[in-house]
Amino acid sequence: MRIFTLFSTLLLCCAAFASASEIPIREIAIVHLSHTDFGFTDHPAVVADLQRRYLDVALDAALATRTAPPGERFVWTAESMAVFDDWWKSAAPLRRNQMIEVIRAGQIDVAALPLNNTPFLNREQWDQMLDWIPGELWTRLRPRVAVQNDVNGIPRAGVVRLLDRGITRLLMGLNASNGGPPFPQPTAFWWKMPDGRRMFVWLGESYPAGYGYFEPGEWRRGPVPRAADTAYRPPRPGEVLPSDEASVRAAHARCMKRLERVVRAGYPHNFLIVSMTNQWRMDNDPPLPSLPRFVSTWNRLGLKPVLRLMTTADALEKMEREAGASVAEYSGEWTDWWANGTASGPREVSASRMAKRRLRAATSPVFGSMPAAARAGAEEMWKDLALFDEHTWGSSNSLALPGDLDVAGQYNEKSRLAYRPMARAEWLLSQRVRTLLGARGAGLYVVNPTATPMSGWVSFNVTALRDNYKSVEDPSTGARAPIEFDRGLQAFVRPKAPEDLSPENPSSVFPNNAPRRVAKIWIEALPPNSVRALRLSTAEPSAATTEMAPAVELDASGWPISVVWKGMSKPLFLPGTGDFLAVSTRAFAPRWTLKDFGQMRDAVKRDAARATSLEETRATPAISTEVVETAPTIVYRQQIQHPRLRYGTRILEIWKNAPRARLTLRLDRMSSLDPEAWFVDFPLPVADVTPRVSSGGMPFVPYTEQLPNTCQDYFAIDGWVQYETADGSWTWVSRDAPLVTFGEHSWFARRAAPPAGTNRVLAMVYNNSWYTNFLASTEGMLEFQFDLAWSAKPILPVNIEEFADALTTDPLIYISPGVADEPLYIQRLFKP
Repeated sequence: MRIFTLFSTLLLCCAAFASASEIPIREIAIVHLSHTDFGFTDHPAVVADLQRRYLDVALDAALATRTAPPGERFVWTAESMAVFDDWWKSAAPLRRNQMIEVIRAGQIDVAALPLNNTPFLNREQWDQMLDWIPGELWTRLRPRVAVQNDVNGIPRAGVVRLLDRGITRLLMGLNASNGGPPFPQPTAFWWKMPDGRRMFVWLGESYPAGYGYFEPGEWRRGPVPRAADTAYRPPRPGEVLPSDEASVRAAHARCMKRLERVVRAGYPHNFLIVSMTNQWRMDNDPPLPSLPRFVSTWNRLGLKPVLRLMTTADALEKMEREAGASVAEYSGEWTDWWANGTASGPREVSASRMAKRRLRAATSPVFGSMPAAARAGAEEMWKDLALFDEHTWGSSNSLALPGDLDVAGQYNEKSRLAYRPMARAEWLLSQRVRTLLGARGAGLYVVNPTATPMSGWVSFNVTALRDNYKSVEDPSTGARAPIEFDRGLQAFVRPKAPEDLSPENPSSVFPNNAPRRVAKIWIEALPPNSVRALRLSTAEPSAATTEMAPAVELDASGWPISVVWKGMSKPLFLPGTGDFLAVSTRAFAPRWTLKDFGQMRDAVKRDAARATSLEETRATPAISTEVVETAPTIVYRQQIQHPRLRYGTRILEIWKNAPRARLTLRLDRMSSLDPEAWFVDFPLPVADVTPRVSSGGMPFVPYTEQLPNTCQDYFAIDGWVQYETADGSWTWVSRDAPLVTFGEHSWFARRAAPPAGTNRVLAMVYNNSWYTNFLASTEGMLEFQFDLAWSAKPILPVNIEEFADALTTDPLIYISPGVADEPLYIQRLFKP
C-alpha cells in the first residue's frame, strides 16, 4: 500500500511538472497569521488570553529557528496591534527585548491596525486607531503594513490615517460570504486617495485560503469548537502539512492544479502571496511551528514554484517591486457589504453614538484644555468604542443557538464596549461642566459645546427646580422666557389613574405620563462653544412674541406631508416622510434564501426571486394626530400600528423660525427570530440630485465615488446626508442609525447601478438577516431620532460635519445656587 501510494504520488507530480513551465508563477509567499476575532470562537476574555499566548508561541518558534538558514526559519505576522499591545503590557523585559530582536530579524511582523474594522468609526476613532500604542513603542516596532481581514471593505478615512503614519501597503483578505470583492481575488492595485496619495493594495484570497493550495480539504471539525472544548484540539505535528517527501510531493501536485486555475482566471504575475491560518478553528488559531519543515522539504526537493515564509510587510514590499509598475489604479470609497449586520443591535449602536457625541462635546474649547488624567480616560473610551466598531459582533452560534449562555456572554462583552463609554463620557462631560461653571453665581447656565450656533429645547427633570419657577430671565435684556412643562416619569409613586400610564408602560409600576414632570426651556441662537447665563424666576414670562409659523400641509390623519417656510420654493420634505416599513421573507429557511439572493449573479433572476419571496409592509396611523403648539415649535404626535410592533409612535417637531424639523420614532418590537429589515422613509424634493455622505469624516458620493463592485445596497455613514441643489441645501441627520439606502429598500438586491429616486433617503434602523455572529433578535422599545434642515446657501464640505453635529446635540444645562461648592468636592470629585 505504501509503495502504491508513493508511485501514485510520483505520477501526479510528473503530470504537474509537465505543466509547471506553463505557469508563470515562480514564487509563492506564505503569510502565516492568526485571524483575530474579538469573540466568535470563544468569549472575548478567553480570546484575549489565547492571543497573548499565541504571541508567546510565535516568539518561541522564531527564537528556536533564528540560527537556521533563512528558508527554514519560523515567520509570523501579528494581525492586530491591539493584541500585540495587550501582550506587550504583560510581557517581562526579557521577552520584550527578544520580540524586538525577531522583529528586526524579519521573523515576526506587527501590522499597523489594531483590529479588523467596520465602517462606523468616526474621525476621532480613526485618530485613535493609528495612535493605539505609545509613540516610543511604535518607533521600535516600525510597522510597515496594514491588514484588514474578513471584512468586505475599509473606509478611505482609515487609509488616509495609515498614509499619514507612513504605512503605504495594505493586505485585504476578505471573506466573500454575503458580500464580495471589488476585483477577482487575488489582485494587486493602487488605491488613490482624494489628496492624490496612493496605497498599494494586495487583495488576496480569504485569510485561511493558503492551506487549500496544499491540502485536499479542511482538517478542522466543528467547525468552530471553543478552545475549552477538550473533545477538539489543534492539529499535532504531521497531521497538517506533513513534511515527509511523499506528502510534500502530493501537496505540490495539488498546488499546481490550484495555480493553473489562478492563472486561467487571469493572474499575470510571477509572484503570489497566500495567507494561512492553523486548522483548529481557522479563526483565533495558534501558530503552526512545524510549517517551516514543510516549506524546507518542498524547496530541498527542488519543487517549483519556490515557497517562502514571509511576513506580510516583506511579502507586500516584494509584490510592489515586482508588480507595482504594471497594476491598475482605482479611486473611490470601499463600501462594506457586511455593514448591515451592525443594524441587528440598534440599542447598542445608539449608545455608542451617544458616547461619541459626549466625548466630542467634552473636548469643546469652551471648557479649556483637558487635564492629563482626563485625556487618558478619554483615550480608554475611544479605544472601547473602536473595539465596539470592530467586526466581531458575537458568537458563531448567535443565530443557531440564540439562547445559549456563551452567545449571551459574548454579546454582553460586546455591548459593554458601548454602554461603558456612554456612561463614562456622560460623567466626564458633567465634570467639565461643573469645573467650568461651579464657581459662578446663582443661575441657570446653558452650554453649546459644538462649533455651530444652536437653537432648541433644554429639557430636565422638574425635581431639579427648588421653587415654583415659571420663567428664565436673560440678565442682559430682562426678557423672561417661559418654562414649559411636559408629562413624564414620576418614579417610586403609585399610579392614580389610567391616564398616568402611557401605552409604552405595560409594567404599570410607576406613572410615566404624570403631569408637569419635565421642564423645558427654549434656547435661541446659542453661539458656538459658548455659555449663556440665565436666571430662574418665579415671575410670569414676558409677553410672548409669536413666530410666523410655516405653511404646513396635512394628510387625512393629520400628519404633516409638506412644510414650507418663507423664502423656500420647495417644501422641506415630501409626503411619506416618517413612514415606517418592514421587509421580510416568506421563504422556508429564510436566511438561506436571503443568502441565495446574494449569490445570484443573474440580476433578472435575482429580482424575480426577491419579488416572489420578499414582502414590504408599511405602518398605518392608529389614532388621529395630536398637535401641541408652543411659541417656538409645533409638535405632531401620532400612534402607528404594524404587525411587527407591540406599540409605535412618531413625533414630528417643526421649528417656526427656521426651516428645520425633528422626527422621533419609538418602536416596540415584538420578539421574533425571523429575518427582517426595518426602514424609516424620507422622500425629499431634490429631484435627481445625487446625495453626499461621509465615512470617518471623509465625504463621498454614493454610487459614483466607489470602487467597482462594492456595496450599493446600503451605506455606512457618519450620520448625515446632504443634497446641494439650485433651490438650496437639504441636510438629513440621523442620531442613532448610521445605515442608509436610497430610492428603495434594496434588501439583498446586490445593486450594480444607482436606483431611481435617490431623493428618497431610507434609514435602515434594524436588520437581523445575518446567519452568524450578529444578533438573532432585539426586542422592546427602540428610539430613533432624525433631523432635517434647509439652507438657502450651500453648506461647505468643511462645515457639514460641524453642522450635522450641532443638529443632533442638545444644549447642556447647569443650575447653580450661587453658594460656593465644597472645596473637597471640587478637587476630588468634580475635577476630571
